Amino acid sequence: MLDGKLRIGPTCYHTLHIVPIMAAHEMNFLYDEGLKTADGSLGYEILRDPMVPFGLEKLGIAQGMKERSVDIALDVQSRTIFFQRARGADVYIIAGWRNQVPGVLIGPPHIKSLKDVKGKRVGISDWNSIRHWTLQIQLRKAGLDLEKDVEWIRIGPSRQRHLDALLEGKVECAPMGSQDAEELKKMGFNILATPKDQYPEGRPERIIAATGRILEERPDLVKSFLKALIRSYWFVRDMPKNFEYLRQLHRRLLATSADPEERERATWRSPLDLEVMPFPIDGLATGLERMLEDEERIGGLGCEVPPVKDVCAQDLVQEAYKDLRARKELEPEYQRVKAIADRWGY
Repeated sequence: MLDGKLRIGPTCYHTLHIVPIMAAHEMNFLYDEGLKTADGSLGYEILRDPMVPFGLEKLGIAQGMKERSVDIALDVQSRTIFFQRARGADVYIIAGWRNQVPGVLIGPPHIKSLKDVKGKRVGISDWNSIRHWTLQIQLRKAGLDLEKDVEWIRIGPSRQRHLDALLEGKVECAPMGSQDAEELKKMGFNILATPKDQYPEGRPERIIAATGRILEERPDLVKSFLKALIRSYWFVRDMPKNFEYLRQLHRRLLATSADPEERERATWRSPLDLEVMPFPIDGLATGLERMLEDEERIGGLGCEVPPVKDVCAQDLVQEAYKDLRARKELEPEYQRVKAIADRWGY
């Protein structure tokens, strides 16, 4: 925290991760919820550059936050904070995603199940990405050795690259969105696994982290941030009302990304793409116990981690949600988004 302003920074370069915070900024949610100074100027600063290179957050996020004096880190992988807490880092989970984004693992016609992937090539968006993590878990459950039985192929983050890799036979298994998967099924491709089915309450893929120092010294600022974040979560999923604004915001963020592959991404095609965003209506990160079980299965953390209660500090997000629900002027928006959340389960 510099000059009394809350400092907020993204963990990695993905533009999706800064859409909610930039919407909260542009719609004045952060300011209106109390992040302003005595003279009426902004009481926060949003950093644009990622704090660590992609794939290295497990080792570097706490140090990255310290070196940049960041109080709140956006969308850290949930397992990262357990790894960091096991090593004494002063970081905690304060909110998070509840990912039910429809998606599958898919293979060409001659691959009938994940067991058939043995000895084959598996496509991932990036090393240590969420999709890499999901594939490791599913392949391990199918009995495959992650080091010996598959060849990992990095194919980049864009959906077009994933489609091309499957259609051109560069890989025999890759993650795809449900809409594209339906088109591939018509060509004889097979759905090999649907991760959503194994996490009925959502996959706890990413969380919001805060330093113990800011939680102890300025919980009021953290609560203001969380109220604005929840409001932005509602705003992002309030479809079709806010679709065109968010689509153009995403386009601006993609165009100004420093990463050339990120600039290749296509923006959202329909309001449905935003309805299913992994932003829960109450802001709570859930399913962490199940995540830890899966991490143990693949040996991803390589250490004994603290219990969930020693890593989470979600009392403030619960208070923030309660405060927002008590405000009558927000009720119409809440009811619109609740209908969407009821439809998708989060």
